[in-house]
Amino acid sequence: MSNVMSASAQDYPSGQAALRRRIGWMCHLIRLAAAGYGAWVLFTVIRHWTDPAMVMRGYGAWLKTDLAGILPWQLMAGFSLHLGIWAFAAAGCFSVWKLFSGYLAGRIFTIDAAIWLRRIGTFGLAAQMADLVTRPLVAMIVSAHLPEGFRTVGFFGNPTDLLIVLFLGGFIALAEIFRAAAEIAADHEQIV
Repeated sequence: MSNVMSASAQDYPSGQAALRRRIGWMCHLIRLAAAGYGAWVLFTVIRHWTDPAMVMRGYGAWLKTDLAGILPWQLMAGFSLHLGIWAFAAAGCFSVWKLFSGYLAGRIFTIDAAIWLRRIGTFGLAAQMADLVTRPLVAMIVSAHLPEGFRTVGFFGNPTDLLIVLFLGGFIALAEIFRAAAEIAADHEQIV
């Protein structure tokens, strides 16, 4: 393990300690926001899929069809798909927590910080792609009880989807840049 990764907080130069003081409040806030977001999404997934009227109303409006009579297995299947998407999002939220916990501990421009940043982008991208892929599956599931000819497959994407993909791809690229910088810094430190 390099010195950059294993150094304690007091070993950092005063400039980095000053940076930690300036961003400490922000790190705590972002960690709380990540935990809150993960819990909020889980709550909304559970609330949505345990309320048949909400599912019929929401997906009925999206698919422009009457979904009256939706069956319990359909609700469970839709819930399972969305729970899988949530698992990726939760892993991304955990990665945010770990990254900003590392910042609080003084691991700001380090290889492990770059790894956590890459995980944020990777898990977030996985959640977004899973959401896009499962949209037509959910449409087939919620309309499966309808007579033949009324069942539907619906797919949609919007500019926000592309924006999310771009931001998460940017996180992955920044992580690689930060990792290379941390490796160069570690090499320079060994020379000196």
